[in-house]
Order: sequence, then C-alpha cells, then structure tokens
Amino acid sequence: MASPYAHLLTDNEKWHFDLQGYLHLRGVIAPERLGRILEVVDHWLSADEYEIPAPVLRHRQEPYKTHLDHIQYGHRLFQELNADPEIIRVVAGLTMGMPRLFHCNFTKMDRAAPGDADVQAYHRDDSGFKFPPGFRNPHNDYQAAGGEIYCSHLATWIALADVPAGTGFSLVPGSHKSAFGTPDALKVGDYLPVSITVPMDAGDVLIFSTHLLHDAAAWTQDYPRMNIFQRYQFSAYFNESGKGGLPIDEYRDQITEEEYELESLSKDEKAAVTRMRRHFGL
Repeated sequence: MASPYAHLLTDNEKWHFDLQGYLHLRGVIAPERLGRILEVVDHWLSADEYEIPAPVLRHRQEPYKTHLDHIQYGHRLFQELNADPEIIRVVAGLTMGMPRLFHCNFTKMDRAAPGDADVQAYHRDDSGFKFPPGFRNPHNDYQAAGGEIYCSHLATWIALADVPAGTGFSLVPGSHKSAFGTPDALKVGDYLPVSITVPMDAGDVLIFSTHLLHDAAAWTQDYPRMNIFQRYQFSAYFNESGKGGLPIDEYRDQITEEEYELESLSKDEKAAVTRMRRHFGL
C-alpha cells in the first residue's frame, strides 16, 4: 500500500522522474520575488566580510565559482524558499511526506577565462562513505513501487538567471538507476543522446535525485550563472552532517520554528508539509 503522500505527484511527474531522474518546474519564483532575492545575494557578494551575517559564509571554489553557505540563516527570503509549497510538494512526494533540509547555498559561476583548467566531471552525491560495488547506499537510495517513488537524497537547482541551451546544469538522464561505472570519456555538457544541459528561465527549479550523474557545464555567457541549491533527505532516518550540519543551534534564533523543524530529524509530518497540503487543498 502506498503512503498517504503518493498523490502529491501526478502520474506524469512520477513517470518522468522514474524515467529521467529529474523534474523541471517552471516559473516557481515570480519576478518581484526574484528581484528581492538578487538584492540580498548581490549585497553579500560585494560586502566586506564583517557585513555578512553569521553563519552565512562566502568562499571561492575553483577559479570562477563563489559560494554563499547557510543563506537561510541570513535572511527570511531563503527560509521561505526552502519551504516553498511548489518545491515542498515535489520533495515530499519523493520522500513519502518526510523531507529534511540538510544543505542550502548560493553559487555564482563566472565565465571561464581562456586557459582555465576544465575541472568539471560528472559525479553523484553521497554521505561521504563509499559503499563497495554492488551495495546500495541507504543515504542515497532510489526505489519505485506501488504507485510511489522513494528517493532518500535529492536536490534542487534554482535558477536566478536565465540558463541558455548548451550551458549551465548538465546531467545524464536515467543514470540514477544505473548500476555500472561511468565511462572515463563521458564529458559534462550537451553530448546527445547520453548527456544533456537543461535550458532554464530565471525562477525555474530543477528537482533531481542526487544519484543522477550531474555537474555544471562550462559557463559561456557574458553575465554570471547564479543559482541556489537545496538538498533534502528522508527525515525519518538520515541526519546528514557532511556539509556542516543542520540545524545550527547556535543561530537558532535567526530562523523560524518551521525552518528549524524542516532541518531536524523527525518522523512526524513537518509543518512545511502541512502548510503545503493546505495551500494546494491536498
């Protein structure tokens, strides 16, 4: 028997996610809301470090990536985004109604300069423990049965700027179910029919199994690529701590009770899920 949350996804969404490993939600963030988010991140990107509210952390990765970690602790806008009904409906539908947020950050990716090393390579996310070949990783499991999907580890890619075809987020559709090693020659980018890039408009959201082979293709535009990552796990069992650990109790007073609960291990229905069901009348 399916869980009480099997109806949160449509049959078409279940078919597509099971086949491809991702769903593309269009227009989740309206332009006015997007503008407010960009104002905050633009300030944090240019401000002196002492002006950035702890525990938000700005740091560099690779020659052309800048990250802002724990952004939900610095502004209510990102707490609202973590519990957005459009996002939570899909996340809860993939986790049997038990999502737990364990990571949230912003990434700015500048155009690669000529001669920069190509460091992009497809990967799958895990909890830091590598299971031997043939074993399933319970932290990053995928199953489908009885009209329902169970995905214990998933992420979002929220576009804050337009992502043209051939650049931006890249993945290998269907690879979340692959039991074989990745070919060494497989390159990140738009190399049909094996790998694709996903064109997105600012405000779109991609939700995907993190067992799906994925990475960012080289950015080729004159403006920076900007996106927000949210990572969710099955709340009843998994307490991911490899990204610094959430919730951050030292700064609990900077987030709402709903956000704190969403970041916490629990077998009860999260308030964000209850509010989402009311929002959609489900």
